[in-house]
Amino acid sequence: MGMGIQVLYLAIKIPKFLTVTILSNIVSHLVSLLFAALGLFKSPLDPDDTSSSAANYILILDGASPSLLPVPVHVITAAIKNKVPVVPYDDFVGRYGGSDEPVCTVCFECIDGCDLIREIVNCKHVFHRECLDKWVDVGQVNCPLCRSMLLPPKKLLSAAGSGVMETAVSDVAPVM
Repeated sequence: MGMGIQVLYLAIKIPKFLTVTILSNIVSHLVSLLFAALGLFKSPLDPDDTSSSAANYILILDGASPSLLPVPVHVITAAIKNKVPVVPYDDFVGRYGGSDEPVCTVCFECIDGCDLIREIVNCKHVFHRECLDKWVDVGQVNCPLCRSMLLPPKKLLSAAGSGVMETAVSDVAPVM
């Protein structure tokens, strides 16, 4: 007898429907890859891809419709910057009172009396104007502390000078 290599095969009987399902999935993926390579098929969007057009919209409740409406992020951020007032911290403290050593929880720096802040009417939390503007610029529309809306309800959303139609918002509720 020859001294060949002996191979041990393990045979498992797989039900026919499972075999057909596996083979059809493989064929489906191969066809998708072929179409994608030919430019005839666009693969599903990556949920972590922030450059996708879906990431540039926030869904809000509009008083005129019971449905969620997609609103471009730049419209909401422009509305927040236009509608949320900028005041010196001393003026804010004069109206509402304040803590002895207020701290901006975005940058963790103290807020001085002469510092400009954005006066958030929904929650009265205090942040430097620059810090809150940077927060908004990355698409955040909620207070960094309590997650209440930065833009008060029933305000008109409009893009600053971009000619986007104004949308009346009654209960602004982003869905992310």
